[in-house]
Order: sequence, then structure tokens, then C-alpha cells
Amino acid sequence: MFHINRTCSSGSPAGARLKSRTRSGTSLMMARFLALPLLALLVTSAAYGQVLYGSLNGTSTDQKGSVVPGVKVEARNLGTGQNKEATTDSSGGYQFSDLSPGIYNVTFTLASFKTLIQENVRIEPNTIQRVDAQMQVADVKETVVVSSDGPVPLQTDRSDLNITQTTRQVNDLPLTGSLGRNYQSLMMLVPGSVSAGEQNSAAGNPQRSISFNVNGVSRLQNNTRIDGAGVVYPWLPTNTVYVPPAESIQTVNIVTNAFDAEQGLAGGAAVNLTIKQGGNSFHGVGWGYDTNSRFQSRSFFQSPSQVNLPKRILAQFGYAVGGPIIKNKLFFFTDLERTTQRQNASPNPFTIAPASLRPDASGNVNFTGTGITVYDPASNANPALRTPFANNTIPGNRIDIAAIELLKRLPATNNGSGLTNNFVAGGSALFNRTNIDTKINYNPNNKMTIFGRYSISPTLIYEPAVFGAASGPALNGGQLGSAPSRIQVAGIGGTYTFNSNLVADANFGYTRQRLGAEADDIGSNLGLDVLKIPGTNGPDRTQGGLPSFQINGGWTNLGNDNTGNPFLFRDNQYLFAGNLTWLKGSHDFRFGVDYQNQQLNHFQPQGGTFQTVRGTSTINGN
Repeated sequence: MFHINRTCSSGSPAGARLKSRTRSGTSLMMARFLALPLLALLVTSAAYGQVLYGSLNGTSTDQKGSVVPGVKVEARNLGTGQNKEATTDSSGGYQFSDLSPGIYNVTFTLASFKTLIQENVRIEPNTIQRVDAQMQVADVKETVVVSSDGPVPLQTDRSDLNITQTTRQVNDLPLTGSLGRNYQSLMMLVPGSVSAGEQNSAAGNPQRSISFNVNGVSRLQNNTRIDGAGVVYPWLPTNTVYVPPAESIQTVNIVTNAFDAEQGLAGGAAVNLTIKQGGNSFHGVGWGYDTNSRFQSRSFFQSPSQVNLPKRILAQFGYAVGGPIIKNKLFFFTDLERTTQRQNASPNPFTIAPASLRPDASGNVNFTGTGITVYDPASNANPALRTPFANNTIPGNRIDIAAIELLKRLPATNNGSGLTNNFVAGGSALFNRTNIDTKINYNPNNKMTIFGRYSISPTLIYEPAVFGAASGPALNGGQLGSAPSRIQVAGIGGTYTFNSNLVADANFGYTRQRLGAEADDIGSNLGLDVLKIPGTNGPDRTQGGLPSFQINGGWTNLGNDNTGNPFLFRDNQYLFAGNLTWLKGSHDFRFGVDYQNQQLNHFQPQGGTFQTVRGTSTINGN
């Protein structure tokens, strides 16, 4: 077997503002590209499975153990009614390499022998199931039925370390995640896997993808595909672009070692998800989960000013349904899952200027009784020779307009009258996400199968600033303001059987990822026009809003201090894979091409001298 992969890439350097476009593909270097055809002529192998489809093979023998050629082998999908046929060769062997996942009955027939039916054979993607047949001589027409309800036997036809998690496992085992059930939490059951948890903010990872390492390899080298479409996050490859609802998943196949050439771009784990497909009968399911802080006990360390536990309501609900459109020919499957969260601020207190350090009715600030002596900077150029303000009071006409405007916007303290930990934030953060999958399968005849799938996930996240108009950090530490996103993943593929020895399969995938975040005040140049600070903001809308004021001495920062806000990602991925399987005697040859084009189109400010795109002032608050 050999598989050809091609790589192409180009890029541009990032500056203080990242706005670049990168193209990349998969997977082997050109030197290997030239050597593979020669290697394929010298090396033959046992049967290889396909990433999207399952394989079935075996050998027919008589009661004495001699091979029996010419046996007609039929594999019938119990869910869709599709029937595949093959004939054992001179060595008694047969193989199907393009079976859709599902439960099959395998029938062996030959004149003068009893018909043998092997029932309930489970076929899973990227795996090989072996069913051998011992044919028995018959005096009259007889049928022998054998059930395969037991566990899947140990795979002996390929060398990779291959694990498949079934629908039952994904649906019935406990799943975890900060925002609902996530199938990736089951990766911890894979030998050699270590969880790294959810990475990045909700705005940068709205699917709340779970990152993991396998066999000590960097988690940046995992590769995940859904029905053949790539869902690797090009900018943050520790994450995946899309996480489908658990109830929509038919199988999760994980390869962690000895990868086929077909498993491109994988160094740690190659994860292949298959979304469910409809069958000849209608099936549906509905679900709902709710977590509400109203039913939880109060935290011992909660601030005395907060009588109740901060609100945290997480709800996840949805449905999945599939069935026939045309019996034995055309099938559908669709699902929808809605995830919502409403979360109040954490009870952690912040430190802001109390009323005693703010202008009085006359506009003056009196430091009497604070233990602080304030010196007049205009009294002498030498700080050591300066004299205090009269009555330790700063006149209103000596206070900078930037300070006055910031103090106007700052809320009053609400957690005691001290100088520190005197403010507890209010307000509520919002998270709304919808995941929708639709899949169509069409079997025009026993030689051809076609499928198409489209998934979409719009998300809206909102985190208000803890100090309202004075901004400050985001309520729960994420991206400040609104963070809308829209994920789309589409795929189409199929197989065609020329004859029992020649099978072709191909699939095309497209992934579109649009993420972004911006503060509520982005439309106004508050630093330049209101605070009158030269050099802040700029002509571009993305430079609008309050600058950052980073105050030393234990004070909480004011303004928008998020160095990565605002941002806008518009990334595309294109994937094409085509394969041809050729059986020649006892040899199995597989030829293929796998092409990926990953594109980055980003705007995001990068920390430099002034740290934020709006400008930053560092103030000694001691």
C-alpha cells in the first residue's frame, strides 16, 4: 500500500497588529513523495481499512480446513438494506473495503454446501472486521445461522493502535465539560492520553474543546476530522473548531500509533468522528440537562455583602432524529442542541478609589485623615524640595481632565469603606450556542454510496466590564464585551465499486470559522476625544474605546486592559481525499491523495510598547 501526500505553505510575518493569510496542506516531504511509488512496488500488505468506511474480510474453508474458492459472499446492512457482494478467490479469501458503519448480516453460499449466515456483524470506520466461514457439505438445502452478538474480537489484520468508541459508549458514559457534555472527555479512557483541559477563553474557543496529549506527544499534533472534513483549529491547534452533540455521534475512532499514510497531519492522535445516518426505520431522541446555583449551598468564603450564591444557570437541551426518505435508497439524520449559560460575577472583591479619594462638591480632593501627604508638583522642579498642597487638598483646577472623567464613570464602593477590596461586581455574563447537524445518505445502487453533511454553530458570548462605564476587567475573566462566532463544517463523499477487486472512494470537506470580540465602547475614541490623552486610539474603528490604566499598589486596572481585544478571525479550511483500492490475488494495494488548504485571515492587536491597541498608561498607585 502507498498513499501520496503533498505539502504547500506560505505566510507573512506578524507585527504589532496581526493581519495575515497563511496557506498550508498535508503531509509528507517531497523526498518521500518521490520514493513512495518505488516502495509500493516492493511492499505488499494485509488489508487496510479506510478512514470513513469499514472493511470486512475473511477466508472460506471446508470442514477439513482446505480453502473453498467461488463462494458468494453477501454483506447486508440491516439499517439501510444496502447489499454488497463479493466472491472468494482461489485462496478462499474475500474482502469488502467500503462498508458504511452499521450492523450487517454476512451470508456465504455455494452449491453443495450449507448456506452460512453470520448475523449482527458490527462494522466501524477505519477498522477491519474479520469473518471466516467454515462451509459444511449439505445433502439437502440447509442454512446455518451464527450470531455475532459478543464483543468485537482483537484486530489482527493491521498494526496500528486503533480504538473505537461506539454510540452506546458516547451516549451512556459520563461526559464532562465546562459548558455541557463533550465527547472529548472520553479521550481520557484512551491508553497514553493525558487531559490538558479546556484552553483559551470562551470567545477564542466557543466550542469549549478539550485538549489532550497522547503518548507524550505535543497536543498541537493531534488531528481531528468529522466525516472526513478537517476541524483542526489552525491558529490554536490544541483546540478543534467544532464539537458536535454527543447524541449525533455514531463512532469516534482514535489511532494513537503506527499511523497509515492516510492519517495525515497526525503525530499524537488521529481522531475520526462519524455522524449518525438515517436508516429504514425512524429513530429519535430528546435530552435536557440543567445546573442551577439556586439549588446549591452558599460558599463559606463568599463576601458578606452577597447573601446568595452568585447566579450560575447552565442548560443544555436538544433533539436528534433520523429515518428514511426513500426506503433502501435515501436517508436523513438531523440534530439540534442548544447550550445557554447565565452567570453572575464571582464573589472576588476589587479595589477602587473610595469616596474620600474622589472630588467633593467643590471639585477638590481632600486627603486629610488618609495618612497620605500630597505634594504639589508645581511647587519645585526638585521632588525633594516640593511643598504639600494647602490643607492637604488638591484643588479641582489642578486635577487632570482624564482623572476627572474616569472618576465620573467609576461606580461607588459597595463592600465596606476601606481602601482595599471595597467593591464587588454585579451584572451577568451570557453564553448562547446552537449546534445543528444535517446528514443525507443516498445509495442509488449496490455499487455506489453518496453522503452529504452540513453543520453550523452560531454562538453569542457577552461579558460586561466590572466597573461599567469605567470598564476594567471582564466580569468573569474572558473577552470584554460581545463575542459572536459562527462555525460551519460541510462535507460530501462517496464510494464506487467497479468490481469486487477495484473500489474508489473520495470526499471533500470545507470548514469556515468566524470568531471575534469587541468591547461595548469600541465605537468611540474615548481616550483621545473625552480623556484628551494624545496618542491614544486611532483612525481605525478597532482602535476605539477606553485606553488601559494599569495602576500599581494593589489597585484594579481601569479602562480596557485586554491586550488581545478586539479581534476578528475568518479562517477557511479545504480538504480533499481520494483513494483507490485494488485487490490482486492475496495482495492489497491502496493508492490515494490527501490535500488540505488551511487559511488564516486575522486581525488581533499584539502586545508592544503600549500593550493595547487603544494605548496604555502605567501609574504608580503607592
